[in-house]
Amino acid sequence: MLLLFATAMPLSAQLSIGGTRPVYDSRTKTYLLTVPDSVFGGAYSAPVVIDNGVTSVQIDGQDVTDVVTFPLVAAGTSYTFRFMKNNALTTSTIHFTYLPIMCITGNFTDTYKVAPVQITMPDGQGVQSYRTLIKRAGSSTNLQWIYKRNFHVKFIDENDEKMDVSFFGLRKDNHWRLDAGTRDMIRFRNYVANGLWADFGTKAYYAADQPNARSYIRGSHVEVFMNGAYHGFYNFSEFMDRKQMKLKKYSEVEIPGEEEGQTQSAIEFHGLMWKSQSSGNESLFLNASRPVNNTKGTWGDFELEYPDIDEVCPTDYSVLHDAVQFVASSNDATFSSQLGEYFDLPVLVDYYLFLHVVLGIDNASNNMVLGCYDSAVDKKITLAVWDLDATVGQHYLDIEGYYHSPNIGPEMELDSVPRNMCGFPKSKFFQRLKSLPWFTRRVVNRYWQLRETILQPDSLVARYLAVYQRLNDCGALDRESVRWSGTDEIDYRTLDFEGELEYLCDWLRRRIAYLDSHTFACLRGDVNSDSQVNINDLTTLIGYILSDGKQAGCNELNADVNASDEIDISDVTALINMLLINH
Repeated sequence: MLLLFATAMPLSAQLSIGGTRPVYDSRTKTYLLTVPDSVFGGAYSAPVVIDNGVTSVQIDGQDVTDVVTFPLVAAGTSYTFRFMKNNALTTSTIHFTYLPIMCITGNFTDTYKVAPVQITMPDGQGVQSYRTLIKRAGSSTNLQWIYKRNFHVKFIDENDEKMDVSFFGLRKDNHWRLDAGTRDMIRFRNYVANGLWADFGTKAYYAADQPNARSYIRGSHVEVFMNGAYHGFYNFSEFMDRKQMKLKKYSEVEIPGEEEGQTQSAIEFHGLMWKSQSSGNESLFLNASRPVNNTKGTWGDFELEYPDIDEVCPTDYSVLHDAVQFVASSNDATFSSQLGEYFDLPVLVDYYLFLHVVLGIDNASNNMVLGCYDSAVDKKITLAVWDLDATVGQHYLDIEGYYHSPNIGPEMELDSVPRNMCGFPKSKFFQRLKSLPWFTRRVVNRYWQLRETILQPDSLVARYLAVYQRLNDCGALDRESVRWSGTDEIDYRTLDFEGELEYLCDWLRRRIAYLDSHTFACLRGDVNSDSQVNINDLTTLIGYILSDGKQAGCNELNADVNASDEIDISDVTALINMLLINH
């Protein structure tokens, strides 16, 4: 460990400016200094502390002793930096950012390795050094030719025990993740999509007991140096786990032993959590015929996330198995009437809607997170989002150029995306949901409710623009492009962030227009589907209600006039009022 820290020391400059040491990039032979974002766009004066043995310090030709003034701090500005040490002259340049800088030392595999991490915040408080365990993360982003990888980062103390830390005002925990956005040509789709889900996703059914439960992750962008060289910007984020979803912990209980008067310890299961790793029979809810082995960390396409199989073995797959079996095998009437007993309906409605809004091609069978709060009380499953890089017109494979494709254009139904590109048209779960008239009504009603606020095109575009602006204004986009353009993991292309932003914003505006006019189109009151709202619709609606829903010719979506998710006498009243107003 001491050797690793010694190796990391050359990352620091030979002085500190405003309490912060510039970090040296051995690849470009330059320094990067993080400063408060409030100083960007103007001059910056700060005290300087020079290391012993360093002399003749100059910045842009001006001698520096105790204070330095930069006339302009901005993304594109740099200053010549010279100093003498051991009779050797060093000449370089200093650039600026307002993002935190994370320096990591080590070579990592799929197994956790001890590694030193140094984090410098732009607050002038100096470098914070940590002891961590790091391993590579991801599947398709963890292939041999991927160099900007995702990482799991676990913080530990000097005794190798878990150490909970908090960053950016987020949760305090030992497990964090560095998300590279490797296959995303703008690098922050996942970051923004999590924020979108956070704002419109309904809270889980147990929110009254766990108000801080989250079905999404939060994070902040950092600039990462790996073994002394700049490695790009990352989203340093929370991890989607039991703690994030606030699932109830398992407990150890005493049960009667084999002989009278004896007891033995046993596990009482409560919170359970799984994540789908691929498309297959189980994650597509086609059948649950694969045998369950509770001593394994996987069942079919699902990986056990909680409890950890290394801590609790055997585990319990019965809740997941029964839910898959229910979807795969129940008849239509049972599926409709009992769906809410197996799944968290309000969250399921929002998840279904969310996939359509962002065209989440990689989240309808892969990357699904399923959680049960307390299986001893209620076996209902809720959902969380994970790995949203392949959204908003981005594929995770290079298809038909630049990872974009007409097959994932904004005027595309999820059902129509080719089956080899998307799990949605193959999923029995989502296809059965689509076949339920009452579920469709709830989705459409929810869409038009959110359409007035969160799903306004300008509001959606503003989310991506804000992140682009923040990363661009500190120079992170330029540094990312210089570092990773032309590499084989993006097929030797140039990272064109401005062009990608233009594509993304156009995609979003066209997407909402398409959803308005096609996927979620609705003409309230046009009960007989003749594109008009008149007395004939009232007659059809009354006949439908009196026949207990058996009368043909009723458009049930349009018949839900008051958007209550039910068709009843209140819709008759609403339609009468509509006709009177129009008359």
